[in-house]
Amino acid sequence: MNEYFIYGLIILLFTLFLSSFLFKRYIVVARKYNLYKGYNDRSSHLGQVYTGSGILLAFVLLVANIVLDTISIFDFNSINIVITSSVLIAILGFYDDFMEITAFHKYIILLFIIGMTINTGTLNDNIIINLNGFLGLYEIPYWLGLSFTAFVYLAVINAINLMDGIDTYLAIFCSLVCILLGLIFLNVGIITYSLICLLIIASLSVFLRYNISKKKKLFIGDAGSLFLGFWIAYFLVKLINLTPGEGLYKFFTRSDIIPVLVVAIINLPVLDTLRVMLVRVLKRKSPFSADRNHIHHIFIDKGYTHVKTSLLLCMINFLNLAVIFLLEPLFNSFELTLVYIGINLFWVSVFELIKRK
Repeated sequence: MNEYFIYGLIILLFTLFLSSFLFKRYIVVARKYNLYKGYNDRSSHLGQVYTGSGILLAFVLLVANIVLDTISIFDFNSINIVITSSVLIAILGFYDDFMEITAFHKYIILLFIIGMTINTGTLNDNIIINLNGFLGLYEIPYWLGLSFTAFVYLAVINAINLMDGIDTYLAIFCSLVCILLGLIFLNVGIITYSLICLLIIASLSVFLRYNISKKKKLFIGDAGSLFLGFWIAYFLVKLINLTPGEGLYKFFTRSDIIPVLVVAIINLPVLDTLRVMLVRVLKRKSPFSADRNHIHHIFIDKGYTHVKTSLLLCMINFLNLAVIFLLEPLFNSFELTLVYIGINLFWVSVFELIKRK
């Protein structure tokens, strides 16, 4: 453990230094090449703000892969295809930040990259083919597991992507999620995943400085939100696929409730995505059309600052997770799922009341 702490501290300091240098240089490049995002009627900002800086998260990961690959406690070789896929997704997001491809074409490309990711390595690791008794389900057919896993990736990526509407929200939320996931993987003994979480946390902490700056403000853009969404989806699938006895289950009484807890880790982004898509469909609009109907927009329109809104929503998300975690020993997977749905319906009602005041 002392060895892990020393390595972690050195890597943390190096990542902070590298990220500070990269974001500082990105400001210069963005000004030179006009890498900005203008104001529109959906924006929570006025004027032009430089965007696309999320591509730097992928660059930091690539540098870490090269520099740390020779250290024995890290195993980058087994996830090289995953790292490559995340970089490709960041490049796709960077292109979309400035050229704006259609939702259909973007999701087709994402599906291709996701398919490339989950069809590599050990089958049981990358594809959800055993739910360990969740809702009475155990092993499921390969084709169904493949389709379901791809859906999970797309759902999580889309939910995380939709958070990038106000300052600090995406960065704070993803940092907290990565802290939680990093600690879980460290306890389980998957050190490389904990390292990737640490790299993301350090990079986002530097980004936050620029995200709240008035003179040097940066947006992470789709380059960053898609990249972060991909890694969070990858980690959540890994949690579901951990088999009994791998360390994770000493936190819980049964393996069948793991899917509920995994979804609860990102419950508010998932709730917001389902909510806005339902509202759009009821209004006979495309579920992928952009608007100002997200939960964070409700609080911004009521006069909350970006930082206060971000902290409040993160608090609600992890409060829900804590409730589900504490109730886990008392219910089976079906009952816990109903509790989870009930909690989210309660918050939907609260948000609608706030919106109509």
